[in-house]
Amino acid sequence: MSHAEALHTLHPAAGATDAIVGFVSKLRHDALSEDVLHYARRHLLDTVGVMIAGAGGNVATQAESVLIATRPAGHVPVAGRARRADLIDAAFLGGTAAHGIELDDGYTKGSVHPGCTVVPAILAAGYVRQASGAQLIEAMVAGYETVTAIGRAVHPDLRHRGFHPTGAVSVFGAAMAVGKLRSLTPHQLSNALGIAASSSAGLFAFVNGGGDIKRLHAGHASREGLQAALLAEAGLEGPPHVIEARDGFMQAFAYDAARARPVELPPAAPFGITDCYIKPNPCCRHIQPAVEALIGILNDEKIATDAVKHVAVETYRIAAEHAGTGWDDFASAQLSFKYLMALALKFRNIKFDYFGDAVRNDPNWTALAAKFQISAPTEIDRLYPKLRPARVTVTTERGKFVRQADEALGSRLVPLDDIGLKAKFYDLVEPVHGRAKAQTLAEQLWSIDTMADVTPLIDALAQSPR
Repeated sequence: MSHAEALHTLHPAAGATDAIVGFVSKLRHDALSEDVLHYARRHLLDTVGVMIAGAGGNVATQAESVLIATRPAGHVPVAGRARRADLIDAAFLGGTAAHGIELDDGYTKGSVHPGCTVVPAILAAGYVRQASGAQLIEAMVAGYETVTAIGRAVHPDLRHRGFHPTGAVSVFGAAMAVGKLRSLTPHQLSNALGIAASSSAGLFAFVNGGGDIKRLHAGHASREGLQAALLAEAGLEGPPHVIEARDGFMQAFAYDAARARPVELPPAAPFGITDCYIKPNPCCRHIQPAVEALIGILNDEKIATDAVKHVAVETYRIAAEHAGTGWDDFASAQLSFKYLMALALKFRNIKFDYFGDAVRNDPNWTALAAKFQISAPTEIDRLYPKLRPARVTVTTERGKFVRQADEALGSRLVPLDDIGLKAKFYDLVEPVHGRAKAQTLAEQLWSIDTMADVTPLIDALAQSPR
């Protein structure tokens, strides 16, 4: 038995670090299929739109205020912001904004958000590097595949132990994306993973309130991943084989060797970027299938809000854990199962305005929320994470009406087409940049592969200095 075979026998994820490094090192834009490139452009457009809209959010604005008070401005533009930042702060502010309004993309099989960490990091690093559009897309795919491969291998164990996968996993994606963009050697990429691993962080305690911290997890991961790549490039060494090693990432965050799963990358596994969802609604993705099922029942059966006596929701365990989340603040309300369902019951849709004080503080929400019973039966829970199932039963005087949704709009199973995606981008960007510029930016992002230098585009994503 070879040494490699012995390692694999001891730990099913043996070789994970080397596999990631090898994949990232060999990745070439010209070798990517048109399908992968198309999805990369979709997720770039989507994430940039969310970054621009999210830049005006409370958490992103407060984060910038802290930076203004502690250090001078830099020269790197940040999408949606007027003040420029240094390279590392640009990734932090961009990541915080991208995850700040609950509209960023995600990967169900890892319950992780790749775009909000990978894209801000490569925009900042790409600007400094004067990268081409092809190089930016290449780095983006490297980052997404790192996040989805690791996320898939450790989920749901990592989440069940109380960690937020975006903070804990996506830091590796930012590190590999920036490492690819800056042409790090395989040894340097391995060091970047080793360094990034010690910045894996993020507790899911925000599900109990204090949801603002969730937004910072993405900013932290984007910043720390970028910094890990820069440190590795400068010669700093990190622990080898850090993903699967004793006292490494998997042992610390997810499970022991007996429960480990392999980290699989293309071509052994499909490209994860092609299976990431895009969010049409500004709320927690775990709850969206139930929201859509409820709205479907109400509309199809023409049921008035007052006619609903009781609503039972059967879903998977991780989603059901949001049943106890309140709606005392904007961020928590976007994660609150009962508040979101009550919004769907009353308004038949989910809008940003519904999370503001004027709507959220209405005392009548308590009575509406009391109509909902959330549970996680085994037969539904076992379908996750392959699906995000929710079975909704609405009881009225006319009888009971049942609908099950296995996925929400925006997934590969229930796709949001390119027209719908661009409409989302315009809705997010037009209030900041105006309709004409929003259309120009969308066209440029959609054809980014052809650009010899992305710096003018990244400049244009920011607001004009005040």
